[in-house]
Amino acid sequence: MADRHKLHFFLSAWIIILTILLSTAACSPGKDSPETQVRALIAQAESAAEKKDSGTLRRYVSEKYTDSQGQDKKAIEAILRYYFLRNETIYLFTRVQQISFPQPDMAHALVMVAMAGQPISAVEELERVRADLHRFEITWMRENGEWRVTRAEWRRAEFADFL
Repeated sequence: MADRHKLHFFLSAWIIILTILLSTAACSPGKDSPETQVRALIAQAESAAEKKDSGTLRRYVSEKYTDSQGQDKKAIEAILRYYFLRNETIYLFTRVQQISFPQPDMAHALVMVAMAGQPISAVEELERVRADLHRFEITWMRENGEWRVTRAEWRRAEFADFL
């Protein structure tokens, strides 16, 4: 049961972080494609999570958020607060497998995330570091001009998923 709660904490934090990135991309003027913006922002999300800025992160989860675990926005906020209090340090290593925009106001992303208590600078380090490996499928919708996470599904990932 403890592993399940730990997984929910890691996953919820990552969902919220990605939402912030997409919200920033939607508000930023620029010539970059939406995919380029999202990829750049995912790198910034790692930094936001490591700073444990839950106040900023939770604002971007949709009021309509739901997942297969039956969690809503309030549950995600509570999990994020608990996760940040429980973990002294947070380090993320990400691999974006795919980003698609099936509709102008909808984005889907497949993202591999390694979460650890120490920095991970390269995929080769995943075998050495005790990291939790996850595969996220995340859906965002643009609500009143802001990108917000409306759904996220996840499962454990394998080392090979990061290659």
